[in-house]
Formats: sequence, structure tokens, C-alpha cells
Amino acid sequence: MPNSLKKILQAAHSGALVLTANKRLYRHLSSAYDQWMQESGVKVWSPPAIHSYDSWLVECLHELGEGWSLLQPQQERSLWEDEISAAERGSTFELLQLAQTAEKARQAHQLLNAYGIVPEVRDATPDQRTFLRWRQAYQQRCREQDWIDKSDLPGKIALAVSDGALALPEDLLLVGFDQYPPGLDQLQQVAREQGVNCIALMPCVDRQADIIRFAAPHTEAELLAAACWTRRLLLQGAERIGIVVPDLARQRRRIERIFRAQIDPQADLLVEDRDEGFSLSLGGPLAEQGVVHAALELLAFSLLPSVEELSFLLRTPYVGGSVREADARALLDARLRGCGRRNLDLSGLIGVVQKNPALSAVAEILADVREQAQNRGKHSPATWAGMFSENLHQLGWPGERRIHSHEYQAVKSWQTHVLEGLAGLDAVLPPISRGRAFGLLRRLARETEFQLEGATGRVQIVGVLESSGLTFQHLWVMGLGEHALPARPQPNPFIPLQVQREYRMPRSSAERELEFAEQVIDRLSKAAPNIVFSYPLRDGDSDLRPSPLITACGTPGLPPCAPRVDLQTALQKARPDLDGIADWRGPGLERTLVSGGTGLLKDQAHCPFRAFVHQRLGCRALEEAAPGVSAMERGDLVHLALEKIWGKLKTQQNLLALGEDEIGTLVREQVEMVFSRSFQGLFAPPEMFLRVEKERTIRLLEDWLHAVEMSRGSFTVVRLEEKLETAIGPLTIKYKVDRVDRLDNGALIVIDYKTGQDLRTQDLLSVPLLEPQLPLYALSGPEGNADTVAYAQIRRGHCRFIGLTRMADGGRGVKGVDQFPQAQELGIEGWTDLLAFWRDQLDNLAADFQRGEAAVEPFSQERSCRYCDLHGLCRIHEHSGLEED
Repeated sequence: MPNSLKKILQAAHSGALVLTANKRLYRHLSSAYDQWMQESGVKVWSPPAIHSYDSWLVECLHELGEGWSLLQPQQERSLWEDEISAAERGSTFELLQLAQTAEKARQAHQLLNAYGIVPEVRDATPDQRTFLRWRQAYQQRCREQDWIDKSDLPGKIALAVSDGALALPEDLLLVGFDQYPPGLDQLQQVAREQGVNCIALMPCVDRQADIIRFAAPHTEAELLAAACWTRRLLLQGAERIGIVVPDLARQRRRIERIFRAQIDPQADLLVEDRDEGFSLSLGGPLAEQGVVHAALELLAFSLLPSVEELSFLLRTPYVGGSVREADARALLDARLRGCGRRNLDLSGLIGVVQKNPALSAVAEILADVREQAQNRGKHSPATWAGMFSENLHQLGWPGERRIHSHEYQAVKSWQTHVLEGLAGLDAVLPPISRGRAFGLLRRLARETEFQLEGATGRVQIVGVLESSGLTFQHLWVMGLGEHALPARPQPNPFIPLQVQREYRMPRSSAERELEFAEQVIDRLSKAAPNIVFSYPLRDGDSDLRPSPLITACGTPGLPPCAPRVDLQTALQKARPDLDGIADWRGPGLERTLVSGGTGLLKDQAHCPFRAFVHQRLGCRALEEAAPGVSAMERGDLVHLALEKIWGKLKTQQNLLALGEDEIGTLVREQVEMVFSRSFQGLFAPPEMFLRVEKERTIRLLEDWLHAVEMSRGSFTVVRLEEKLETAIGPLTIKYKVDRVDRLDNGALIVIDYKTGQDLRTQDLLSVPLLEPQLPLYALSGPEGNADTVAYAQIRRGHCRFIGLTRMADGGRGVKGVDQFPQAQELGIEGWTDLLAFWRDQLDNLAADFQRGEAAVEPFSQERSCRYCDLHGLCRIHEHSGLEED
């Protein structure tokens, strides 16, 4: 035990009052005192008078019988927001970010109170004069209600000590203060006048530290080195290891990820969190805990929730029925993602869900969510806190599965700090709306720090201020770049700068920050016998230099670190002998009749793996909700409308017989009918989207009829969207042809409607055959072999036919086989050769699919992989990256 720590404990045992700079140091000293008593053989002892300075002030106020009047931080913020909002309603200040402005004003008020300053109005800027008006209104409100602001406490307690209302012991120890707050200076002055012995102590180790100065290539490397250094010390049995991080709030998630990967790598293999295992002494916002995040998301539901919000409700384990309805909820989630709507009407969704008995719990949850969203009244914050608690209970929160210890602690913290904190606003706020109440609830959850209960871990990761007064066996202080220590000044904008500098307020000047930084470095240099000061050389694209305060500290070098043991490194290092498995082929297909149509053959041509996953495993990526009508739906609408139009016209002659107005009427009627049948019920896009899409489709089809169909040679439509079945190789495939025309000379033209822009006739001559639909019908249509196959590109400004023909004149865009170099390379000299080529290609694709060919071999990564949904499964891009590397 360091001598400085023993001196503090002995003083506390003798009856001294010990005030610490922060709560962490208070917990450390209290724990050390208990351990000292046990080691001394004492069986029973009274708790020592050890307190954090802030909590001691509050206890003194309670001892005076005035604890009821102290405003809590959330009450102070709400009061400031109300006063500012009332004062600036209707003015340009109303556009300010109210919460951030109120917090800055609160901080400025506390600084002025702490230093006992009455600012001169004549020296203030317009913004500062506005702040003084807000402050005057706030102070008037506090006087009327007999409320005490936290910044009033030091002066009030010092006065009580001076008047004899509060008694101090003979010795007062101030432990861990880098710099005294103004109120503590006042307390010391009063205490000395009454004969109290005031002693300032900064715990430190008994010998001069060995310091290593480490320059890391970048921040990630710095964190990784610190984690491996920590692991080495843990393996050697070290009990108190400190990691000090100046920007801990920004780095917290990355620190936790890297440290856990090196110190508890098995955690990465677990599907669920566990109660046991390595624990980091590293707090974070309560709102980021999964069970609390779920509570906030559930309470945020509106009557028109987004698909993302609904998806969260269906996937979270923290609601009722999440286990027994998991499969049904997953299917509903997939359905909602592809509904073509960004937001859904809650009442309509409830009607759909109630029809499925497997979703009975979800139906009840949605009904409860709708009921709570309809509550538009105003109530007191305490009433809202009770309602929110009851709402969550009705939804089955925190779920039907057993929650882990850390989840239980988060729920407890939610109830004691967040809900009770909201209820505590009754004293300062009038009845408020649900939206305002929920906003306050969410903010309380974000501002509440969640720290797992239990004994302090062997590794403590703390910020600079939180580390004050702590000592360790080993200490690593990271992030000591030139911008971290000393930090940039950040004076409060509501207090004149000259006033802040005159009173040397925190963050007021570069000189003040330099002085503070020097004190911090001096303190940390004595906090452990073995210390590492580190800094990154780069941050993104910027080169960094070390803080000038550490350039003379210790010697440069690399701290001793344990080898990396994270899962990825362990797998690479082990490199076990692997058994070779031919994963490029799946089991053969026993049945011959298959579903999937020509899409099956197209997938097989583009990539065998895609065909196997899509058609054999039935796997596809989940869709993403998007507003309006998707590109696929637009294509389907064009298909359906043209089917209806040509179902009435039958021949080109009938089309030519119509006037322009009659054509417009025909197109509009059929499009109206198709839209009314295609979009019904809950999943229909908003009427505004449909109206725009409908007019676009009408103009597009009118352009197509005038620009292409009326200028062709005479024809009769003999087939429309007809479903057929044919044998291809070992398979029997069901397929559908968009349209077949017969010319006056008896020739047959097979037409496939396309609304996209990426059309290539060469895909009909590729190996493998990338576009099998037209060749399939050309070979197996009921009328015999076709004479022309063509894509009908129906696109604004690009309406045309593209294809191949056996006839001398195929029309614009339709060419003979002999005009393509690809045909010559394949030895195709005429239409008969082309049909034979198609037959071979289709048979090969069908045979490959039947055998289970499933290699990840895209025809072209640019074309085959661009719109594929299986990148996360086949990992083609990672493979390409390794080849390039």
C-alpha cells in the first residue's frame, strides 16, 4: 500500500473528513479502507467519513433540513429550457437549438455563481445581454419557489459552517484535486478560521516511475498495443491496471471492441451475451444498452410507423412473444420490407396481422402501441412516467426469455434513474404533451451513465478527470497528441472573455489549459511505478505530433506486449491442415419438373452459385423499404397494361383505325384498370405516388404505340402472356412468353418486353447463354420455330425493337445473324445453326443445374454481380481483393 494512501486511511480512521475530487476515487478509498480493516483483524468498524465533494455538499444540505429544495440536474435543464423558450417565443432566438443553448446558459450561470461574479451589462455582447435576461428570470423563479441551484450549494454550506450550523472535525483532507473549484477555496478559508487543519493530498506511488514514451503508427495501432500490453500484465497477475484516455467518450466503443477481442476473445464466438467473463470498468450511456434502447424504440412508435421501426419491433427479443413467434415474425418482416412503402398505417397493419393466428402476440402489441400513440393529452411528468412504465409492461418488455445480469442492472437503472428522474420534473414543469415527455425521457437515458455493479475490475479505463487521485500498479495514458494536452480553449460564449480570463475560469485561455495540462501530466507521472505515455503519429490523413508536455518524459520505446489473440489472428496463426471439400457442386436434383422458369437458366448462365442459392435453397436477400413504385413493379405494370391493350386490339389494323384521342382513351382505361387491381389495401403506395406513376405509364405506352407499333408492317397478335411448359435437357421448365406476333407472310415474331436500358443483342449469342427466354420460346413454341426474336425496349426516348431474324428485312434494330461477329466466331452461318446453338446452350445450362453445379464463377463481375443480392454469401469481392493483394 503506498504511503500516501496509508496516510489518508489513517486520517479517516482518526475521524478526519476526507473529501475526494470524484466518485470513483471515493469508491476506491472506501474499498481500500474496508480492506485495511480486514487485514488489521478488525471484525466490526464504523464507516469512515469519506465522501466525494459533490455528494458531501448534498448530504450537508439534507442535514440542514433543506434537501427538498435542491434542484436536480435534469430539473435545472428543464427550467432553463422553459425560461428561454418563454422569453424568446416569436423572436429569432426561437430558431436556436434549445437544449444546447440552455445547457451553455446553465454552465455560464454556474460559473458566475461559483466565482461570485456580477457581470457588467455594459461590457456584454448582445447575446450575453440576452443570457443575463434569461438568468434573471431563472433566478427569480428559484427565489419564488425556494429552490436551490447546485451552484448555490458551496456558498450555502460554507455559510452554515461559519455560523456553526454545521460542524467540521479537526482535520479536513482534500484528496485528488488537480485544481480547487472556487467553492472549495471558500470552504477551506472558513474551516481555517474555525481552527480546522486543512490538508491537500494527491495519492502517488512511493518510487519514481519507469516511463516509456510510445509513438504508434495510428490510433487503432495504439489501442491494439495497449490491449496486448494489458493482457500480458493480466497473465502475470497484475491487480490494478489503469488506462487513461483523454477523449474517452468518443473512443469508448472502439476501446471496448479491441480490448475485449484481446482479453476475452471467446466472447466473439458467443451468440448471446454472458454474465461471466472479463469485465471492463468502462461506463457508457444507459440508452445504448440493448434492453433500454428497445424500450425507447417501443415508446417512440407513432400511428404511421416506418418499415424500419416495424422491423425492429418484429426482431427485438425484448417484447412479449419474441421466442414463440420468432419464425412468423421473421416472415412478416421480410414481407414488410418488400411492400414498397416507407411508412405503414398502424390500424391497417393490425387488420392484416390479426388474420394470422401465428402472430396473435404481435397483433396485441400493435394494438397496445396504437393506443399509446393516440394519447394526445397533457399530463404531469410523473403521470407520464407511470404511463410509460405501464405501456412497456403491456408490450411484454423486457421480453419472455431470461435476461442476463447486465440487462437486469440496466432495467433497474432505467427505473431508478430515468423513470424516477422524469417523475422528479413535476416540481418544475407544468403538464406536458407526450412528445415532450418522451423527449425528456430519451435525454435522461442518454445522460445517465451505466456502469455494471460489483467489484472494480482489474482493468480500469477512465478519462483524465476521472483518473484524479487514483494509483495503479501499471498505467497507460494514451492519445497524448498535441491537441489533447493541452486542449484547445473553449470559453463560454455567454460570459465576457475578459471576465473568464481575469478569474482564470476553466477552458478560458491557452495559458489556463497549459497550466492544467502540466498538473495532469505531473500527477499521472506519479500514479504508478510503470507508465506508458503514448500518442498516434497519424489520424486519417493528418500527421500528428506528441504533446510537448511528454517529450521529456521517460524514454522512447515499445512497451512489452503479449501476442495478439483475437479470433482472426488466432485462426491465421494456427493454420490447421484443412480437408479439401469440393464446394463447387451440390447434390444432384432428383426431380425433373422445376420451378423458376427461364430465370433459373439465366441465373445458371450468369453464375452457377446464384442459381443454386436462388433456385435450390430458395434464399434471397431481404428487400429494403423504399417509397413509391420499384423498377420491377414498373415493368410488371407495363406488361399487364400491354396485355390488356392488345387483348382488345388483336391486330395492328385495329390500332391504325383508331384516332389519337381514341388511342389515349384506350391506354388510360387499361392503365387505370391495371393500377386499381395491382395496388390495393395496406401495401399500396400513397395516392400521390400512384398518380404520378400512372401518368408516366400512360405517356410511355402512348409513345410506344405511336413510335413503334404503328410504324411496323402489318401483324396479328397470336399469344399474350401465355404460360407454357417444355423439356430442356433433363429438366421440364415452366415459362411464359410476353407476346407472339404473326406477320402477313406467316412469319412468327417472339417479343419480350423490357423497360430497362441495359439491352444487348449479343447476349443471345453468348457462351453461356445469358438471355435464355427468347431462345427457349423460339425453339419450343406451339406454333413451331420462330422466325424473329426481339426485345421491345419500352423506355421514354428509347422505344425500339432489338433482336435477331432469319428474314431479309427484320426492321429497325432487328438484324440477321450473319451481321454479328460473335456468330461467325461460333461458326453460326444461318438461322438453323443459331437454333441448334441455342438448343445446345439451353441443354447445357439445364444439365449443369440438374447436376448441382454451384461454383462461384460469374460470367462478368461488372454485369453478373452488379445487381446480385448474394455478395454477403459468396463474398466474391473479398476474394477479388485477395487476388489483387
